[in-house]
Amino acid sequence: MPKPGVPLPSHGLWKLLGKEELDIIDAAAYKILNDAGVFIEDEELLKMAEKMGGSVDYEKKIVKEIPEYVVKENVHKAPRSFILAGRDPEWDVVIEGPARKQFWAPESGATDSIEWDEKKKTYYRRRASSKDTLYGAKIVDGIDDFDFNIYLYDAAEEGQRGLPSELNKMNAMLQGTTKWAGHLCTTVSKIDEYDYVERLGAEVAGGEEELRKRPLFWTVYNYIGTLQLNRFNSWLLRAAIKHHWPIMPAVTAAAPLQAPAMAAGNTAISHAGVLFMIALQQFYNPGTAAVANNIVFSLSPKIGRGGGLGAHFLLGSGAMNQLWHEFYGLPTAQYGGTFASSLDQQAFSLSSGMALQMAMGTDMIFIQCGTEAFDPALIPIAAEIARAGKNTMSTWDQISPTPENLALDVIKEVGAKGEKWMTHKYNLSHLNKIYRESFCLESSAFDDWLKGGAPSWVYVRCREKLKELEKHEPKPLPNDVVERMEAIVKEGNEELKVG
Repeated sequence: MPKPGVPLPSHGLWKLLGKEELDIIDAAAYKILNDAGVFIEDEELLKMAEKMGGSVDYEKKIVKEIPEYVVKENVHKAPRSFILAGRDPEWDVVIEGPARKQFWAPESGATDSIEWDEKKKTYYRRRASSKDTLYGAKIVDGIDDFDFNIYLYDAAEEGQRGLPSELNKMNAMLQGTTKWAGHLCTTVSKIDEYDYVERLGAEVAGGEEELRKRPLFWTVYNYIGTLQLNRFNSWLLRAAIKHHWPIMPAVTAAAPLQAPAMAAGNTAISHAGVLFMIALQQFYNPGTAAVANNIVFSLSPKIGRGGGLGAHFLLGSGAMNQLWHEFYGLPTAQYGGTFASSLDQQAFSLSSGMALQMAMGTDMIFIQCGTEAFDPALIPIAAEIARAGKNTMSTWDQISPTPENLALDVIKEVGAKGEKWMTHKYNLSHLNKIYRESFCLESSAFDDWLKGGAPSWVYVRCREKLKELEKHEPKPLPNDVVERMEAIVKEGNEELKVG
């Protein structure tokens, strides 16, 4: 049996809206697709949307008046169950349907790395490269609390040199983990870069056909603005359709700058955008895996950063979860994360936000740490959050008032004084299931903690844990496969270099 995933309870998950309210938002999404439509910068993708039945204004680059039945018909072709494959099948992410299992992993995509100078007691910042991508992948690979792997560092240094960053990044990810390798994102190189990535994945999977059966990564899209697919997102969708890659689309209509300030309207926009992309994918690639990203984005105009200080995001993502789980039977993902800078603030906002994602039954939770710069100490912080979330969901059913959980006969036997509870076989049989060990939390008594210098969890203990985690090395690929992969990257760097 594969390792990843915690089974979700069949009842008790947080639900925000009733069916009639969900119907209203779902209908609003189709009205948005009909009346406002989607802006698509790429002419080839406009043609593809027109073939699906949309009305296209090639001058304005807008597709709208997409028949509702066409969208629904195609969305319903997306599979309810599928595999996102680990290089080692033990780490396959097996999706069995919506809200059946929950999977956790950290994510960032930072362009810079934050380094802590122990001697000078100060930070310094530098541009991240694919070597940093590899570093992060190896550490995540060694933590069982993480069910899959996603790049923590972008290959920004290669990008600055005009090299194809997605190709270099995916090379690092596939070599750095035996788990599912996560996100393939947009490129500013050329659309041909994705053909090189396909060759790279095929080397690892054992051929293109095997890669289609067991996809090692998926493709990730964020509409820019309200409902705008720029040429880079368009390229990625065209490549995903060409190579039968899974997709995970989202709308980042940043309320109140580019979307309604109230969560209902922004949720309808987000839902519309995801419906359109999954429908277009399934029109050309019926049966290819698709996961709806439940993000309903907001920015605080007071601070100019992400909406961790407001309920807009969490309310919208809760409604999106319900729409895709209950109306369309598809799993959801979330990477809302935090836009805080300090580690302690990130730990706070991540913990609070992830708790609600956990309770609403989000299938794939990306603990999005860091902003434009990533501190590796966030990895053990994210691991602690994942462990707490997985423990909660795995023991959720203990609150169900079954005869076993109520234990009335045992309560009668032990009596009012309760002297025998600790050693009673009933409690002893449940202790290991209910109570977890922490990943790296400070657990010493208060006075002992003070005597030890009152070390900070986020700034001291997590760095100490990180040194231990850095020793992990994933199972390597065969030498001949690595040689061919490096040759593909070398060819791609030469052929696709910009400037």
